[in-house]
Amino acid sequence: MWHGGNVKVVITDHRFPDVEQERRAVEALGGKLVVAQTIDEQQLASVCADADGVITARAAITKGVIAAMERCRIIVRYGIGVDTIDIAAATERGIMVANVPDYCIDEVSDHALALLLMLSRQIIPAISLAREERWAIAKMPPLHRLRGQVCGLAGCGKIGSLLAGKVSQLGMRVVVYDPYLSESRCREMGAEPVSLDTLLASADFISLHAPLNDRTHHLFGESAFAKMKNNASIINTARGGLIDEAALLAALNSGKIFGAALDVLESETSVMPVRSALVNHPKVIVTAHTAWVSEEARATLQARAISQVLACLKGETPYGLINSVTK
Repeated sequence: MWHGGNVKVVITDHRFPDVEQERRAVEALGGKLVVAQTIDEQQLASVCADADGVITARAAITKGVIAAMERCRIIVRYGIGVDTIDIAAATERGIMVANVPDYCIDEVSDHALALLLMLSRQIIPAISLAREERWAIAKMPPLHRLRGQVCGLAGCGKIGSLLAGKVSQLGMRVVVYDPYLSESRCREMGAEPVSLDTLLASADFISLHAPLNDRTHHLFGESAFAKMKNNASIINTARGGLIDEAALLAALNSGKIFGAALDVLESETSVMPVRSALVNHPKVIVTAHTAWVSEEARATLQARAISQVLACLKGETPYGLINSVTK
């Protein structure tokens, strides 16, 4: 329960202009906010040792970091995905884990649609062509009418459901692979539930909206790309680890698939040859993990993250609770 001035809330890392609304919320209740701005495991273990609540963005909250937490009640992720947190270790220690599941569903579904349209209309080559002295349309890749094409959704939660409605309005047929989505809900959206193999074989565009876990890690690798249509493209606004990037690069170079549009990369936080190859590839569009970004989404994310920490410390259940722990 809340114990006034003794309460310490740690923000491990963030990329916001400031965290003043979090600070005000904690200090209004007599607590202290510490902003660490680190992803180093040893530093995290030290700063979080006496924390009552932790908010994290990119930092990995490992079993070792959790073991160092002496009184933590809750870990909240600035975002939807919680693959950066060892949920099993947190649960074993009786620590709640929560996310913010609904702060950017409009933004990410819009971004996925924008990437799909850029691939469909080959906007990047068209821009490059326009910069030439002579506009030789013959240099453009083959373009096909979007109406009647198939959009495959791998995973279909809040964001995938919104995207399904948006592409349907463009005349696309929607097929969905999601083991956790009921057939009735899928058909309510005007989509067709299919197996992963059927989705791979039939979709012209595949948009990824699945969480990253042991079952979905590298779900799209050499085997999956081999089953896709040669004119198909893949779009990822979910988690970089859903795609085996080396296999994707090979599929693009061999012409096995047509293109890719990626807002997230597994190699995002490190300088690796595969990252450079994808970012500079003529068949690939890469955006800098900006699908979630809007002023409204940022403000909502920050407000809902800190509100869940404070709710937990007051003995309430945070609305984005991921695990089940004994209070």
